[in-house]
Amino acid sequence: MKNLKRIFAVLLSIIIIAGSLVIPVAAGDSESEAIVARIYIAHKARYLNFSGHTWIYIENLSDHELTVGAYPLKKGKGVSIGTYGYQISSGRGLYYNVEAYRYRNDDADDSIYVSKDLTQSQFDKVSKKIRRSGTWDYTLNCAFGAIRIWNASFGKPMVYVLIPPLHQLQILMKPSHQKGLKMQVPKTNEVFKQVGRGDKATIVPADPKVPD
Repeated sequence: MKNLKRIFAVLLSIIIIAGSLVIPVAAGDSESEAIVARIYIAHKARYLNFSGHTWIYIENLSDHELTVGAYPLKKGKGVSIGTYGYQISSGRGLYYNVEAYRYRNDDADDSIYVSKDLTQSQFDKVSKKIRRSGTWDYTLNCAFGAIRIWNASFGKPMVYVLIPPLHQLQILMKPSHQKGLKMQVPKTNEVFKQVGRGDKATIVPADPKVPD
């Protein structure tokens, strides 16, 4: 039993150290540049905090339509972005509006989040990263996908940690964190899966319901 605890401690240390090697991205954006969107990174705990789901939510604050990854987002609207490997019928990958649809009847206080306003140049970096995302496996999970997108344009990146409680703690340690992310509820026909990557990324309809 003691050996197992030592092995777990060593693995946990390796994960944290590896995550801390993320290279910060220089901010470099003009402070006078107009804000066009707001990005959120949220976490919803499950099973007494031993599991959970992490995702991105983006609101369009501009006076025109924005293309979030491969998704056309009208002004004043919001879209959730998350990666799935299971609990989804259309297979592993990146999805738009699954979280906003699934969590619409849940207690909003179950989630925690932090947010940041985006200039056009910052938004473009985030959107480009979304188009290049879609990987999911048991090590590069939903938290990896969300943190990868969140870090796209920020000077102080979040650290990717494999274990959900540690990612939850990372959000809670930020003074600006809040509880209960309110998301606009999409219709069933507003839920999509991203196919292709980069400039070839497009969206196809997806089933937002948890498969039986």
